Amino acid sequence: MSKKDKREEVEEVEENTREEETKEGVAIDELDEASAKDLLKKYIEENEGLKTENEKNKLAAEENHNDYLRARADCENVRKRKAEEVRNAYDDGKLEAVTKILAIGDSLDWALKMELDDKTREGIEKLVKKYHEALESLGVKEFSPEEGSDFDPNTAAAVMQVDGDGNDKSGTVKSVFGRGFKLGEKVIRYAQVSVVK
Repeated sequence: MSKKDKREEVEEVEENTREEETKEGVAIDELDEASAKDLLKKYIEENEGLKTENEKNKLAAEENHNDYLRARADCENVRKRKAEEVRNAYDDGKLEAVTKILAIGDSLDWALKMELDDKTREGIEKLVKKYHEALESLGVKEFSPEEGSDFDPNTAAAVMQVDGDGNDKSGTVKSVFGRGFKLGEKVIRYAQVSVVK
């Protein structure tokens, strides 16, 4: 603070003091001791009242600030929750659509097992290729357990149990009837297999 600013501040305080003296109707220099004590007591009480009011205002401001922070945190939580709901709804819709598309692929595979002329077979093979490209673009991966591998109920469904040959180990996959599919890491259709008793 510059000297000029300090001088202006002192002058302002003196002016305020003169105004107070005028309001009281008595110059401080003219007060006797008892009147001065009474006036001082009055100013101290006013000061204490202002301090109390200031403390209340500080508490109210702090409470308002805390309310603001809570409201802001609530808004952020709602935003995150809604984003998660949108993501889940998208994933659920995608899963439902992919599940319905898998049946089309099954029909195309069965069609290829039939006796067909060359042009028809070529057309169906092109459709199968497009079908697999579409699944891949959606993040769907095809999988099939290998014959002779241990049966894993997390990725395959046992449609039947069969007797094994002399070399077959119990609890292994004997043959695969249908491929399995995953969307990301989630199995959306289990591979269909027969398992050795």
